[in-house]
Amino acid sequence: MGAKISKRVMLYRGFSVRAPQQLIIEDGVSIGPKVLLDARKGLVIRKNAVIAYDAIIWTLNHDYNNLHFCGKGAPVEIGEYAWICSRSIILPGLTIGEGAVVASGAVVTKDVPPYAIVGGVPAKVIGYREKKQYCYGYKA
Repeated sequence: MGAKISKRVMLYRGFSVRAPQQLIIEDGVSIGPKVLLDARKGLVIRKNAVIAYDAIIWTLNHDYNNLHFCGKGAPVEIGEYAWICSRSIILPGLTIGEGAVVASGAVVTKDVPPYAIVGGVPAKVIGYREKKQYCYGYKA
């Protein structure tokens, strides 16, 4: 369907993709069930990232100030070894840094720095992950 997906990727049943031709998924990524990947404006998921059950990544939404409620958006990038936890939401135009963690239920409205842990609505930095040579990721 036009997506660029590396061979060593774990895709669980039941996830959805909007505009797969704008989706890039690198090696070692794991995408859980009920995940929604909106790639209409471009979505890149870097090596060994984990996107857990029922997470949503948006690249396009409605402009609530537009008379015609037109869409607006921008690409999203998920960094290497990032962990997008269950039922979190990432809004358009954001970068989730390398090794960052988005807590369950968080709504991310701003870029997340590398190795930051964010949580809440809207998501705020609540801590930092240790910077290590992580070596997890899906391996066939």
